[in-house]
Amino acid sequence: MRILVLAPWYYPFVHPRAYRWTHITRFWATQGHEVHVVCARQRGFAHTSPCEGVRVHRTGFDSLKEVFFFLAHSSKGRGRLGAGKAPPGKGLRLLSSLYRNLWKRLCFPDDAWQWYAPAFQKAVALHKAHSFDVLISVSLPFTTHLVGCSFKRRYPQVRWLVDVGDPYSLRPGPLQNPIYFPVGRWLERRVLSKADKVVVTNPALAEHYCRQMNLPPKHIAVVPPLWNEFPAEGMAKPSTTQPGWHVGYFGTFYAPIRTPKGVVHLIRQTFQCRPDLRDKLFFHFYGEIFPEFWHELYRLPNTYLHGLCAPEAVQKHMRHMRLLLSVGNTTSWQLPSKAVSYLASGRPVVHLSHIKCDALVRFWGEHPHLLVLELEDGRIGEADFGRWLSFLENPPPEPSERERRQRIAPYRTECIGEAYLQLLQG
Repeated sequence: MRILVLAPWYYPFVHPRAYRWTHITRFWATQGHEVHVVCARQRGFAHTSPCEGVRVHRTGFDSLKEVFFFLAHSSKGRGRLGAGKAPPGKGLRLLSSLYRNLWKRLCFPDDAWQWYAPAFQKAVALHKAHSFDVLISVSLPFTTHLVGCSFKRRYPQVRWLVDVGDPYSLRPGPLQNPIYFPVGRWLERRVLSKADKVVVTNPALAEHYCRQMNLPPKHIAVVPPLWNEFPAEGMAKPSTTQPGWHVGYFGTFYAPIRTPKGVVHLIRQTFQCRPDLRDKLFFHFYGEIFPEFWHELYRLPNTYLHGLCAPEAVQKHMRHMRLLLSVGNTTSWQLPSKAVSYLASGRPVVHLSHIKCDALVRFWGEHPHLLVLELEDGRIGEADFGRWLSFLENPPPEPSERERRQRIAPYRTECIGEAYLQLLQG
């Protein structure tokens, strides 16, 4: 097939959607499909270039911040290796606050609106040259689906698949300004209904879309998160070589869906109740830390902020941890992409849950390596705190390699890539 993918976040960005679609498109290229990707520009990369069999076309910017990072030659902007490791200065915190609370609230449908025109023009030009069979639009941002909708209207014979990372108008969600909510809700319903197929990563969102958007169940497909195994050789050395117990959190916090409040209370309470652990218990945060959370986490005892790491390095760091920390979303329909990476690591996981119908708990199911602690007002109860200490001191044994591989098999790149191909073929 000839496939066109619209994905603002793509390699070399370190981002859940970039990770997923970089590996899927490369897999398709190895299967003999002609794959083109339209993504946002990044300094140091040509406008058009081959990338492991995929033809990548970089055009426009998917946010005003990306324009600034490009002009400033910044190597520490969002989605880049090392982002979130250094302390944000007062100027950056001020600009970040203004951007989040003023600019993003003015933008519609989101702050990627300026990517619409260059992406649509590039998609049309590529279609005239290559006559695609299939179009895939990937969100976030939601603007990508508007590009796809316009393309589908011009070329109705092309099969259009909408891939949803996070819903747009379901609250709480990416839609910033409540004034835009009614038209945003209408716009999302229209986009989803116009697509030939809608893909989400977990059943809860599929069920929610059916109820909230009046979509028939057969219109929505569930394709779970992707896991790509990197070869052991060439991986970075673990950053936790000092002796002791190391606990790692991998991911990013997004207010109000997922905040570090529960983790902060857990770490402080642990050292207050067990000061003897100060000599051997260490907490590590891998991922971008936004300015509003950075100092709160940095001040915690025995805590290290490593910033964004390459996915292959993340796998190495996970395997070196005694426990992995996870924080659930405040919604039931959003599944963190790291859920499958945590499962693949084979390490015990402590999950802080805000709600009963937690998507990660639903994804893992009954599993001895998962300890679920319920949060109430950002804190865990006394009984759960005791369970946490017991789990920390006596974690369950690591599963066998065979068991680990069996559990992770449905989420490998080739399985996820094949699942999409079946949907693309109708």
